[in-house]
Amino acid sequence: MKRKNEVTLQEAMDRLVDTYGLREKLDEQAVASLWDELAGGMVARHTVAVKLRRGKLYIKVDSAPLRQELTFMRDGLINTINEKMGRRVVEQIQLD
Repeated sequence: MKRKNEVTLQEAMDRLVDTYGLREKLDEQAVASLWDELAGGMVARHTVAVKLRRGKLYIKVDSAPLRQELTFMRDGLINTINEKMGRRVVEQIQLD
């Protein structure tokens, strides 16, 4: 039986991460590591940077046609990333 002051290890880690303000940086690292899998090899090879700031994912690519293609894929990418993360992490995508 769980007492009032007992928490699971996951809850304790979540509190620790939130208390020290590490959530955004951990989310950024998780999204960056998932990017190769989500975007595919060709897109990943042309991706220069992936950064997450306050729910906005900044993606920099070295190809104008690829940037245009990713523009059409924004909503799908947002949904896929959030689904993989298990919660709403990305609100919008900015392509550079």
